[in-house]
Amino acid sequence: MKGWRLGVLLVLLGLVAGANLRLPDWHDRLFRPPLEGRTQLDVFLDLLGEMRTFAARMIYVRGDLYFHVMEGQGISWRETPDILPIYRISTLLDPHMEDAYEIAAFDLALNFDRPTEGLEFLDEGLRHNPDSVRLYLTRAFLLFQLKRYEEAVPAAGRALQLAEVHLDALNAVRLLAHSQNRAGNLRDEIHALRIWLNLEPGDPYPITRLQELGLKPVGFSEADLGRMQQEPPARP
Repeated sequence: MKGWRLGVLLVLLGLVAGANLRLPDWHDRLFRPPLEGRTQLDVFLDLLGEMRTFAARMIYVRGDLYFHVMEGQGISWRETPDILPIYRISTLLDPHMEDAYEIAAFDLALNFDRPTEGLEFLDEGLRHNPDSVRLYLTRAFLLFQLKRYEEAVPAAGRALQLAEVHLDALNAVRLLAHSQNRAGNLRDEIHALRIWLNLEPGDPYPITRLQELGLKPVGFSEADLGRMQQEPPARP
């Protein structure tokens, strides 16, 4: 009985999400006046959008809790595919819910052996969040794990171009260098290794790899880095 009620609740939430998905964005873009000129309707529509976001996060948290409870009971994640609709509802309510896109895509692509669905779901997340370093990193990582190295390269490169946090840039360049290596793109691999050394001068992997190639293990000069930063970011 409880399962039946949960199913009905998820269906109703899905219908509400479908009807309400674009409302705050549409209203803000076309009609939202300056703060001093806002009406009660403006405030109501903002409140409605906040309620939608709150509901998305509450559902996401319940899904995460459900996963960990099952894990604590010794139930494998492979036996809990019913968690995926919870993440789907979260993204319908809030298309900027990067956590839900990331986890559901990872589960679909790697844990449930449904890579096409996982990557399509992630691409949907990138359409709603085109400058998300996190989702580009996830896309590059999934493609690398699926041994689709050539496809991983542009996603990792885009993540590197967009990264503003050191750790994000480091993770992106690591994926980029290893993908170029596996794809057999030696010249581009060397390029990535030198950027890696600019980010982490003492990291042993790029140093050892460049030495294996008979090259001096140094990064790019400041002039080279400045020229590269002026180039427009390439999209995958």
